[in-house]
Amino acid sequence: MPGVTSLASATPGGGRLGIQQDPYTPTVFNFHFEIEQALPGNISLRVGYIGSHEYHEVLRADANTAFPTICPASPCPAGLPDGTKYFSSPVVRRNPQLGSAGIFFTSAVNSYNGIFVDVNRRFRNGFALRTNYTYGQSLDNSSAITGTQAGGQVGVVMDPEDRMRDYGLSAFDVRNRFSLSGVYELPIGTGKPFLSGVKGVADKLVSGWQLNAIVNVQSGFPFTPILGFNQSRNGDTGLPDRPNWAPGRTSDGIYLRTPEHWVDATAFALPAAGTYGNVGRNVLTGPGLTDVDMSMFKTTRLTERSSLQFRAEAFNLLNRSNFGLPNLVMLTPSGAPASSAGAITTTATTSRQIQLGLKVSW
Repeated sequence: MPGVTSLASATPGGGRLGIQQDPYTPTVFNFHFEIEQALPGNISLRVGYIGSHEYHEVLRADANTAFPTICPASPCPAGLPDGTKYFSSPVVRRNPQLGSAGIFFTSAVNSYNGIFVDVNRRFRNGFALRTNYTYGQSLDNSSAITGTQAGGQVGVVMDPEDRMRDYGLSAFDVRNRFSLSGVYELPIGTGKPFLSGVKGVADKLVSGWQLNAIVNVQSGFPFTPILGFNQSRNGDTGLPDRPNWAPGRTSDGIYLRTPEHWVDATAFALPAAGTYGNVGRNVLTGPGLTDVDMSMFKTTRLTERSSLQFRAEAFNLLNRSNFGLPNLVMLTPSGAPASSAGAITTTATTSRQIQLGLKVSW
């Protein structure tokens, strides 16, 4: 472990917070390549690649866990494979005078690769449309230093001595994302193909209508199944321990996709006491998101310098339930599935919201 400098005695049980004594400067390499082509009809097409590689980023690990025994050395119990890290009981920390030590280390890495297609129809004849699609993947060994920054994972790495063991999908990874936005002026009224000759009150009624739409569709965020207790007996109070895969089970076929249980907790098993589980970080994916927002504007010219705009706006027009991330805790200390395993209790968007408004400009 690199040397650390203590910042405060802030965590329960005599734990401390600190930072690596010889921190490195975070470094980022960005890559970008694209081709743009003009198409008939005032349309432009962009196709490109975006990538980045980052290292010496900040992650958090417990620097005062117990020392492991590498099996088959004593006191490893029989049956554990050679090379298994085993923590005996009771917990004896590196510094028995302190509890958990949440230390910030500059040993996080990140890699992103994505391709995108962007089609833009510039505003012409009362119509504009832009749509794009991105397929990408972000990988790292830590996406946050607190659980509130990335709700699908714990804020500390599971094995402080092997931080790349947590290398997997970033908590903010979105594999597929599609978006569309458009503006359409209805072709009626003054200066338009239909009813362009109307005057007076009739012109005020039929002119100035505009329809707007925004559509977003994306796949879900990754999340990490955890135990919620210190089965490894390494003493980490951040509780990042993960379960084992049950015999014959993998992430394939695990999804139930109901708010009560997004995943099947029977796919997991309790690791042997004193050992880490073999389930990786962020191996599961939460619900995707689909959102359609639409609005109708009616702009009426009052005088040469003033106008009145009526706005009718609908958010989440389809009233789709876009669920948040599931509960991460999968098993109880007895090894039975937790009653709330994979349960979803939050939503990522509101229900359908409709609002009306008037706007005066002068």
